[in-house]
Amino acid sequence: MPVQTAPCTWPLVFPCATLDPEDEEYTCDHLDALEPASREVIEEMATAFLWNWTGRAFGSCPLTIRPCRQNCWQGISTYWGRGGVGSTLSAGIAGRPFTPVIIDGAWYNIGCASCGDSCGCGSTESLKLPGPISSVTEVQIDGEILDPTAYRVDNERFLVRQDGGSWPTCQDMDAPLGEEGTWAVTYERGVPVPAGGRVAAGALACELAKAACRDKTCGLPQRVQSVTRQGVTVAVLDAFDDIDTGHTGIWLIDSWVASVTKRPRPWRVYSPDWRPPTVGRMQTWP
Repeated sequence: MPVQTAPCTWPLVFPCATLDPEDEEYTCDHLDALEPASREVIEEMATAFLWNWTGRAFGSCPLTIRPCRQNCWQGISTYWGRGGVGSTLSAGIAGRPFTPVIIDGAWYNIGCASCGDSCGCGSTESLKLPGPISSVTEVQIDGEILDPTAYRVDNERFLVRQDGGSWPTCQDMDAPLGEEGTWAVTYERGVPVPAGGRVAAGALACELAKAACRDKTCGLPQRVQSVTRQGVTVAVLDAFDDIDTGHTGIWLIDSWVASVTKRPRPWRVYSPDWRPPTVGRMQTWP
C-alpha cells in the first residue's frame, strides 16, 4: 500500500454553528466565506493536524483486496496454506509436507488441512483480512455483487460467510475485476473517528479559517509575541514547542487530544514463545 499522509475519512462537526436550511448541515460562517477549494484545504489541514497529534490512530480508508491462494497466483496470499480444495497433507505449505508453528508455547509440525481462522485451507467460510475492518462496502464475485446479508465481520478482521456458501479460494489475477473467475472485497480499513474527534476537527477548521483570513477573533496562538520592558518592545518568535503535540490553547481541542493520547500505559514483558489466549468471536459489523 502507498504511504498514507492523511486520513481518508475524518468527518467534521460544527455543533455551535447555525443550521444552513439549504444543505441541512451544521456549518461554520468563516468556512462558508471561503471558496469551495479553499475550504477543502482548510478542512484537510484540520484533520491532518489532529491525525498526527493522535498518533494516526483514527480515520478509515477504502481498500479493495482480491484474495487468492499462493498456488493460484505467485504473489502475496491472504490465505495461509498452499494446497487447494481437496489437497492432501503432502502439499503442505509452500510445497513442503509440514511447517513448524508455535501453539501455546510449544513447537508443532503441521500440514495444510482444515485449520480454522488462522489457516483457511480448503474451502473456507471465514477469511482473515488486513484490519481493523470498520465496514464492508461490497463483495463482488464473478462480476456480481453479493447480498450484504450473506456475510458479516467478526473481531474486526474476519469476513464470515453466513448464507451457507463458501469464499472462492482461487481467481484469475490476470483478468480485470468483474470478469468471470474474479472476486474482491471492498471495505473501510481503520478506526472510525470518535464523536469528540469530529467536534474537535470542526472547531479547529473554524479557527484555521479565521487565521487564513487574518481575523482577530482567531483563538489559535500567534507565533509572534511582543514583550515590552522599560519602553523597549521586542518581538519574539514562538518555537511551536506545544503546537506539535496538539496544544492549541483551545480547551475543546486540547482536552480531546489529551484524552486519547495521554492514557496510562502499563509496562509489559512478552516472551517470543508466548501467544495470547484464544478469545471468542464477536460480531463487529454490521
